[in-house]
Amino acid sequence: MTIEDFLRLLLRNALLLILVTVLGAAAGLGISFTRTPVYSASALGYVSASSQMDEDGNPISQASGNMDFQYAKAQSYLPLFTTRAVGERVVEELGLPQSADQVAGSLQTTLDPNAPIITVTAFASTPQQASDIANSAVTATAAEALELESGGNSSANVSVTLVPYQNALVPGAPLSPDRKLYIAAVAAAGLLIALAIAWLRDRNDTRIRTADDLAAVTDAPLLGTLPDDKDLGRGKDGRLHDPSGFASREAIRKLRTNLRYVDVDAPPHSIVVTSSAPGEGKSTVSANLARVMARAGQPTLLIDADLRRPMVADEFGIDGAVGLSQVLAGAVALDDALQASGTRGLALLPAGHVPPNPSELLGSRRMHELIDELSRRYFVIVDAPPVLAVTDAQLLSRHVDGAIVVTVSGRTRSAGLDRSVEAIRAIGGKVYGVVLNRISSSRFTRLAYGDAEYGYGGGGYERYGYAGKGGYGDAPVDAEPVDVEAAGGPEPLAPRPGAAGSGAVPAAATSATTAPATSAPATSAPAASAPGADAEDEPSAWAQDPAQTVRPVQSTKPSGVHHTRSRGRRAAHDQGRG
Repeated sequence: MTIEDFLRLLLRNALLLILVTVLGAAAGLGISFTRTPVYSASALGYVSASSQMDEDGNPISQASGNMDFQYAKAQSYLPLFTTRAVGERVVEELGLPQSADQVAGSLQTTLDPNAPIITVTAFASTPQQASDIANSAVTATAAEALELESGGNSSANVSVTLVPYQNALVPGAPLSPDRKLYIAAVAAAGLLIALAIAWLRDRNDTRIRTADDLAAVTDAPLLGTLPDDKDLGRGKDGRLHDPSGFASREAIRKLRTNLRYVDVDAPPHSIVVTSSAPGEGKSTVSANLARVMARAGQPTLLIDADLRRPMVADEFGIDGAVGLSQVLAGAVALDDALQASGTRGLALLPAGHVPPNPSELLGSRRMHELIDELSRRYFVIVDAPPVLAVTDAQLLSRHVDGAIVVTVSGRTRSAGLDRSVEAIRAIGGKVYGVVLNRISSSRFTRLAYGDAEYGYGGGGYERYGYAGKGGYGDAPVDAEPVDVEAAGGPEPLAPRPGAAGSGAVPAAATSATTAPATSAPATSAPAASAPGADAEDEPSAWAQDPAQTVRPVQSTKPSGVHHTRSRGRRAAHDQGRG
């Protein structure tokens, strides 16, 4: 663990560290109140040398002419304070409940190094008792020393005596417990415990938050990161409105661009959008992706294959009573099930009636044929149920070119994502990549966990000046979209193997291929007799004008699967007949 990792660990768990440390300090304060308070008081005694006086009061002899004798006597008196005899005198004088040994053992004495002054310190549970014991200990020791010096003769003259010098004061605060020490010690212990918990949480946190986390779980590439923005979610009315924020719009466009070039040799024509668990935003991601694909000029079809919890009809505000389930059951023709979305170039196929056997319908051969045929005319996006919840997404992944797995930053577990990817691959499906959804753009999240996408994160656009005042983000959202068809059309997708051609050839491309054919030699005339090239085989309404509302081609197939020829093939046929 580097210093940067440790600092991020502290930042991620700052609340835990502060909370546990404060609780530790409070616990230390509480523990200190459970301890019996101990008060201390100190009294002083002085070893004095006495002298004999004559009748006139004049000294006639001196017991000691220097301080050394008094100091030596003071040293000899120190052990007397802790004797049982002194303890008995103190207990008797004060009427204490303790024994003489307990009282004597609680006394501490020191001798001043420069003078024959003895300091005695007494300890007790109350301040007054500590002061009384200290004062009584000095008088009791002085009496005991006098008795020893005189040999029990009270009339004998004693040359040196111990006299009280300074009485003990009543202490104001207890000596112990030291509440500050208790608070600091237990708070430090709480901080260490919090650090241990934070480290364990970090070691066992398998949630995916960044591209590095994703790379450590699966080899599937990161196709895009979507910010945690209300613009990308459903409104209060349940509908999915166009995002107004620049960062949200650009994130979806980046996903579209990455998806277009995810496989250069075989670009996808149909994809499944799923997730590992419910509530990770796969329906909103598929709907927003379908919109930007259509606005780029790519004819797009969004299929709601989540037959258990359909969301597409509510997101676009359409009637979802008739849809995919009836088409697969053969009860409704595809023509009657397709609906306009209100977005230019985007058609919808809602889920329809919720069947009792969704897995059987979605895994059927008819579903495979339906997607295969629709992908010849549209870029098909299939909104599928979560992988780990039901098997529908696995079955659908075999019908399409590849799958996209949506994860939620800070919520999706690495084990769930790994199991989802492996489940799709286990049945022969292809995983194009992963979308990291609901990336937090807050500065705290970027500092604590690192940027979600290689240093740019959710707020990368603002930091690099793209969405600032006067930047690209000032472009009006509700402006009339550019007619991509009139501008030459989008970059065409590579045709499917065996396909007759793309049914959505731009008008400009069609005119370019048609003009030279007018001067073609007569040798091309036999093309008019090509099988199936009759006068009634008209191109689809989408091929005529992609900007118009989708008008499905009529068909007699009971499964609802319809075939159309590309405009390019039809143009060649017309020129051949000409």
